[in-house]
Amino acid sequence: MFFHSSKRAAPAFGLLLLALLAACDNSTEIPPQPIRTVRVETVSANNSVLQRRFVGRIDAVSTVDLSFQVAGKIIALPVKEGLPITKGTLLAALDDSDFRLAVAQASAQFNLAKLDLTRKRNLFTSGSLPKALLDQAETAFTLNQVALATAQRNLSYTRISAPFDALVSQRLMDNHSNAAAQQPVVRLQDLTELRVRINIPENSVKLLEKSADFNAEAVFSDRPTQRFPLSYREHITEAGSVAQTYEVIFGLSRKNNPQLLPGMTATVIISKKEAVEAAQLTIPLSAIDYDEQGAPRVWIFDPNSETVSSRAVTLGTLNKHHIPVLSGLQPDEHIVTAGAHLLREGMAVRRFIAF
Repeated sequence: MFFHSSKRAAPAFGLLLLALLAACDNSTEIPPQPIRTVRVETVSANNSVLQRRFVGRIDAVSTVDLSFQVAGKIIALPVKEGLPITKGTLLAALDDSDFRLAVAQASAQFNLAKLDLTRKRNLFTSGSLPKALLDQAETAFTLNQVALATAQRNLSYTRISAPFDALVSQRLMDNHSNAAAQQPVVRLQDLTELRVRINIPENSVKLLEKSADFNAEAVFSDRPTQRFPLSYREHITEAGSVAQTYEVIFGLSRKNNPQLLPGMTATVIISKKEAVEAAQLTIPLSAIDYDEQGAPRVWIFDPNSETVSSRAVTLGTLNKHHIPVLSGLQPDEHIVTAGAHLLREGMAVRRFIAF
């Protein structure tokens, strides 16, 4: 009886065993690998020598305060501040009544001295006049000639005209006021070209040795995407007493840029010309990996797919913790800088942001 029951239970036991084995097979499936987190860095040029930025200040080519050479009452001051004027434009005028009278008086005395000299020369020629009296007449003529020229010059000093095309920066006196000689009346700015002044430290003076090898551009805060070319003009070789910096002056064309005015500030970017030296890309030493043949490579991170791919590179000479890349990379590409030896082609990764 017992043996018969065991024979009937064998098939059921076999089915149970198969079910247990199937359950064991399902439990041994390999779980998906976690996505590896990598540190990513953007490739950029070494700007320590190739590019520098400075704060610049815009000035006019020249700023002059014009004044009368003689004293008097101002009767005309037609210029308006902030408006451009052309060369020869009347800026201010004095009451010239007294100066015209002085010219008339000097002219009469000159004419009288001229007639007297003519008579005395005739008398001297005929032998009727001593040489001493002729000399006195010639001296009187010369003195009256000088007096007339002085009176005419003083009359011309009663008017101020623009010596060049300029911008009226400021009126320094009011109309109908009394002006002393040499007292500033109008301030003009020569804007045929603007000047941009920067101050550079001692370690950047070498930029001036080969100024033709560098490009200089100005950027303004209200137009950050627009760059204005600058031209080197001169520099001051005496360092400032406070900051120990040297002033460098560039020219900036105002053509098509009338909104640029003296007093504005700009960022001046000085960079090497491409024909002189191409931008040198440097990457951390930790970003370098080697393939099966021992050739150097880096891993490029694609921010869109969040995957990595290898790329062969040509390296330069190691410089401290960074090494220049001579070929194989472009600026603004993203490379993995830690754990490169653990990566494989097309591997999905997660970019490390912060702890």
